[in-house]
Amino acid sequence: MKTIEPTAVGRPARPAAALGVAAMLPLTVAYAPFALVIGAAVAEVDDPVAGWAGSWLIFGGSAHLAALRGLAGGTAAMAVVAGVLVQARLLVYGASMAPRWRAQPRWFRAVGAALLIDPTWALAERQASAEMSLRDQRRFFLGAALTLGTVWSAAIALGAVVGERLPHAGLGLAAPVCLMALVGPRLRERDHRWAAITGSAAALVFTGGPAGMAMMVAIVCGCVAVELSRRWSR
Repeated sequence: MKTIEPTAVGRPARPAAALGVAAMLPLTVAYAPFALVIGAAVAEVDDPVAGWAGSWLIFGGSAHLAALRGLAGGTAAMAVVAGVLVQARLLVYGASMAPRWRAQPRWFRAVGAALLIDPTWALAERQASAEMSLRDQRRFFLGAALTLGTVWSAAIALGAVVGERLPHAGLGLAAPVCLMALVGPRLRERDHRWAAITGSAAALVFTGGPAGMAMMVAIVCGCVAVELSRRWSR
């Protein structure tokens, strides 16, 4: 029997996929400097084409950069471990989306999981409050995620070509500035401030650990801080 998807009370004026594209475009501008950093790292590996292909195989800037640095400074096993450690935070994102995607088709849950990363998860969280049918939710997410992937991959390719011509100091500051631009506006909320403070402190403590450990500990500590802050406020 064919499943009939519930229809939203108010359908968007524009197609859901177009709304996803429009919502993601400003984030792609913010992520562009980070992509240049990764592109410069891609240019330094023995096989730049394989390094560039990782922009789709490893859909995550931090994990991609950690894997490239692992290859440059060690073995393939070290690169794999570094990438897995950094991407482990996606377990939290996947768990948060599981209740909302339970009614979605299996093909979308598989594709959506592969495209679930910080900005796509953030937009999916924001979109959850909108009244959309299951079909429009899929189209919104895929429009946003494919826009990010396309621009991200193109920016990494550009960074691989022109990265060596850019000032190294500028490339070193690009990633932190990019993250500050994304996180800064959300620090107006108390929960997010506690998450940023706790996560930053944890990252500083574990900076000398294995690749990816500082980020993992920072994410866990930030999540715990948010939950405690919400409980105290209640």
